[in-house]
Amino acid sequence: MSVTKKGDALRHEKTRSISFRLPEELVDEIQTEAELNDISTSLLVNKILERYVRWDSMSTKAGFIPITKGLVLEFLDKVSEKEIAEIAERVERKEFADIALIFRNEFNIKSFFDIIETRAKASGYPYRYSVKGKLHSFTVQHDLGPKWSIYLSARYKAALEDLGVTNFKFRAAPNTIQFDVFEPSPDK
Repeated sequence: MSVTKKGDALRHEKTRSISFRLPEELVDEIQTEAELNDISTSLLVNKILERYVRWDSMSTKAGFIPITKGLVLEFLDKVSEKEIAEIAERVERKEFADIALIFRNEFNIKSFFDIIETRAKASGYPYRYSVKGKLHSFTVQHDLGPKWSIYLSARYKAALEDLGVTNFKFRAAPNTIQFDVFEPSPDK
């Protein structure tokens, strides 16, 4: 059984060279950031462009807004765990399919995981996603506390149900969620 690891830094995609004219100060900032992260300038620019194309250019169209972690934590503190799960399900039912269609032009298991992975990257969350045959395993560490784990778990469960996926298992820790999803056969 083969294992496909998503987000593998050793991807061997076909590339091509292209040049841009950029302000000198911006180039200096990019080079400094690359040095601080111990990566090449080319890799950093690739990451910046990938994030823009796969997330930033569509996120506001899909309804995402930037808010601070402190604000999210304050709101979560005021709401019960039961209410959080109910809110997550209502929000998912209203938004997730539309978000998938805006970002990926499709709402299926592939776009579901792609959006979750892209959001984890854009948010700077450590994550792991692997596929073994029909088993998709995803772990994300969000560092927003147990109520955010409840929110994400409830939202993702509802999205999977909307996709007709019923074979999944979620586990939550205070700052991490992990879930396994068994992809249904195409005839289902």
